[in-house]
Amino acid sequence: MFPVEPMNTLSNGVIVLFGLAALYFVVKRAPRAIDLYALCALLIATGIGSGLWHGLRDPGALFWEVSSGLFFLFALAFFWARRLWSYPGALLFLGAFLGGVLLSRRYWDGEVWGIHLQRWVALAPVVIVAGVALIARTYAYSARAALYSAAALCAALIALVFRTIDLAACPYIPFGTHFLWHCILSAGGFLGILALTEIIPAKAIRRLAQPGIEAAE
Repeated sequence: MFPVEPMNTLSNGVIVLFGLAALYFVVKRAPRAIDLYALCALLIATGIGSGLWHGLRDPGALFWEVSSGLFFLFALAFFWARRLWSYPGALLFLGAFLGGVLLSRRYWDGEVWGIHLQRWVALAPVVIVAGVALIARTYAYSARAALYSAAALCAALIALVFRTIDLAACPYIPFGTHFLWHCILSAGGFLGILALTEIIPAKAIRRLAQPGIEAAE
C-alpha cells in the first residue's frame, strides 16, 4: 500500500521544493543560463523518482532515482568547471571525475579492511577531491560562490553520515535517518546551483576589469 515508507516518501517533497527554490533563484539571477535550468530539472526529477521508489518500491523508480541523481552530480561538475575553464578544460575535468567514479565502483557495496562500504561512501573521496579543487578555483572568481559551494559539499558529507547510520539507527528511530539524507543532500544540491548563479556575474566583472577589454568592445 502506498506509501510503503511514509517518512522516506514524504521527505522527497523536500527535494522537489529545493529544486523549485533553485529554479526561482536561477530565473532571478541567471535567467539565460540554460544549464542551470537543466540542473533544477534533474534535482526535481530525483525527488520524484526517489518518492516513487520509497512509496512503491518499484525497481523502475529506483533506476530513475539513481540515474537522475548521478546525472545531476556529473552535470553539476561539468557546468561548474565550464564556468572556471574553457570547454576543453571542463571536459578534461569531467573525464578525470568520471575516471575517479569508475575507479570507486570496485569498492561499491564491497569491503575494505573488513569494513563494508556503501556505494555513496565509496564515491565520497572522489567527490571531496573534485569539490575541493573546484571550490579553490571558484574563490578566485567569487568568495560568495566559494562559500555556497563549500556549504554544499559540507551538506553532502553530513547527509552521507545519516545515510550510512540509517540501519544502525532503526532500533532507536523507527523510520531511521534516511529521510535526513534526502533533506540535507537536496539542500547541498540547492546550494550548488546557487553558487553557479554567483560565478556568472563574477566572471563578467573580472573580464571587464582587464585593461583594454572595455575599450576593444
